[in-house]
Amino acid sequence: MEPMATLIVIGILSSVFIFGLKTGVGCGFSKTGWKIVFALCLLYFAIALVAGYFMDAIDVTSFMSSPLAAAIHITLALFLLAGGIATMKKWHAGCDVSNKTFLIMVFPCPVCMAALLVSCVALSTVVELDGILIGALVGVVFVLSILITTYVMKNLSKIAKKLHINFDGTPDTLGAIMVFIGLFYLIAAIMIPAYISAGATRSTIPSSFGTAELTVLAGICLLVLFGAILTVSADKSREKTVKKSKTDYED
Repeated sequence: MEPMATLIVIGILSSVFIFGLKTGVGCGFSKTGWKIVFALCLLYFAIALVAGYFMDAIDVTSFMSSPLAAAIHITLALFLLAGGIATMKKWHAGCDVSNKTFLIMVFPCPVCMAALLVSCVALSTVVELDGILIGALVGVVFVLSILITTYVMKNLSKIAKKLHINFDGTPDTLGAIMVFIGLFYLIAAIMIPAYISAGATRSTIPSSFGTAELTVLAGICLLVLFGAILTVSADKSREKTVKKSKTDYED
């Protein structure tokens, strides 16, 4: 394989890895067990295989620019916003509902499925493999992303403690991340159809991983990071308030 083709494959698989972070974060910040995580991994692997097999028969561009795709985006965004707010409110009230609301984060959404399908199509232009094998490769990378992210998120408080950082990966954090991803989905529901329509006259494969897509991926990471930072700040403020209340009560 030529060096340029190798770089293209690495870039595509890196994009697949990034799209798996959403599911990993949802599993990591919830109280769900590893059995459910592995079940989700099998589900996404199966979807990747199907995407590889049918990649030549499905027109992703037409679907993503259709009103139905926008409606699905908006619906998912509203579910994320409602679920995130409910997770935070219930947690502050002493109730953990993350084992239910995390499903909104990890359930296969049109964005993830389209990303898997587009990745399979893009890989087929640079590697000479059967569609099933391409789907398996994409599925393995996506599954690795879920497993690694889930493990890191579940042990984030321990890692933060070793780094002398005060951070607890509570369902409150999950709720904040859900809210920010929900806001991103609302923006995407408006931008993606317009972007696809504007680029309809260009070749879809070379433009699938251009500057616009890298900007979108960077936006996801920034939104998640911003939500985590806000949650940490809120946790510190609550701790100070609780400590002050205890001190005033003792006095």
